[in-house]
Amino acid sequence: MAVPTSGTLTIEGLAQEALYGTYGSGTITAPIFMYDLVNGGNSAGSGNSYPLINRCCLPNPIDGTGASYYAFTLYQSGSSPLTVYTTRVLTTVTVGTIIYANTAGGIYTGGGDFISGPSGTAWAFCSGGGGCPAISTNTSTGAITGTGCGCP
Repeated sequence: MAVPTSGTLTIEGLAQEALYGTYGSGTITAPIFMYDLVNGGNSAGSGNSYPLINRCCLPNPIDGTGASYYAFTLYQSGSSPLTVYTTRVLTTVTVGTIIYANTAGGIYTGGGDFISGPSGTAWAFCSGGGGCPAISTNTSTGAITGTGCGCP
C-alpha cells in the first residue's frame, strides 16, 4: 500500500509505511521522530529503526535536495569517454564541486585528470570557450580538486 493522496495523514501512518510498506497497519513503538523517518535509523530517538528512503529514484536523490543533475562527458588519455553528473550547471562547476557517477547520487570515486567535452563549453574557469575545461577529481570524495583550460 502507498501513502494516501487525499485525506488526513498521520505520523503513525507514515511510520507504518516506512517500516512495513502498509500505511495504516503495523505495530509502531513510540516515539516517532520525523528526522528518523526521513534519514533512516533511530538516531533522534525513535522507538523503531527506520530504513533509508529510496535514494535510487529521481524524486529522492542521495543529497535529499531534489536537485537536478547535469550530465557531461569526461575524456582521459587511453580510456573510454565517461559520462558523469553534477548538481550545478556546467558554467558554475568549480573546485569543490562534487562529481556523481549517476543521478541516484552515487559519488564518482574513480578520481583522475580529465578533459571535459564538448570543446568550447563555457565553464567558470574557461570563460568564453577559450579551451577545453580540464579537471582533476578526488578518489574518495568525488570533489573537483583542480581546474584549468587546455585541449589535448
